[in-house]
Amino acid sequence: MDQFDIYVNVEGPSGNPGKRKTLGKCSQNVNADEDKIHILEPKRHEPALSAAVDSTRVKKSSLRAAAVILGLLCLLLLTGLITLPVMLTKSNEMHEMKIVRLQAGYNNLTEERNQLQTRYNQLLEDRKTLDSEARFKALTEERDELKTKLADITNYSQKGWMYFSGSVYYISSTTKTWQRSRDYCLQRGADLMIINSEEEQSFTRQLKNNLWIGLTDTETDGTWKWVDGTPLDTSYWMDGEPNNYKQKEEDCVEVRLHAEENNWNDSPCNLKLFWICEKKLLV
Repeated sequence: MDQFDIYVNVEGPSGNPGKRKTLGKCSQNVNADEDKIHILEPKRHEPALSAAVDSTRVKKSSLRAAAVILGLLCLLLLTGLITLPVMLTKSNEMHEMKIVRLQAGYNNLTEERNQLQTRYNQLLEDRKTLDSEARFKALTEERDELKTKLADITNYSQKGWMYFSGSVYYISSTTKTWQRSRDYCLQRGADLMIINSEEEQSFTRQLKNNLWIGLTDTETDGTWKWVDGTPLDTSYWMDGEPNNYKQKEEDCVEVRLHAEENNWNDSPCNLKLFWICEKKLLV
């Protein structure tokens, strides 16, 4: 049988048919030369060709994917470049709006502060005016009170009363019981003398008479109180007094022995003595 050449098309890298490759001579009697064919078959390298084709396809797919990703990135970048100025513009506008609002709020606060300051200044002026009026009123009242007290001092002095340390005193020229003496003082807007200072005690020592003063324990024996209800605090008792001498009810107090600093003595209230009234004018 005549022999013939066997060719195989080898696919190129781009997937197109490449050069034809000669596998060898073959006789027309394929069966006779079967061994030779089997011997020649390994030279075709079909698995290598398939692997090359698969590798080429993978590379093409990778390139397409890379191209698609690159295109998407370019699109995103282009979109970002387009939207970024818009976003920046909007951000600037929002920032400017915030600045405007803050400025408006600051202006409102400034205006309110100025109004409050004006009101505060007005209140200070009003207070000064009120203080001046109040001070003037207080001085006027004090002046009127002093005028009244001065008139009282003049009036009591004309009636024989003595002025001493803010009070006027009346020293009787007749004698009465303690209660009758007190009634006389009360009828004239005064009361029996209350001695609440060393100066007043010294004042009584100048009067030279035994005088009823406004101290008694008639409510509770042994509990001495002044006629205004205040308890006895500082006393100027004579030695051994008070003592209810000879079991007598000595419930009222007189001042005597004027040469002595301590000159108080308890005596029976029905005893008739001189007395001293006191009316406070200046407190």
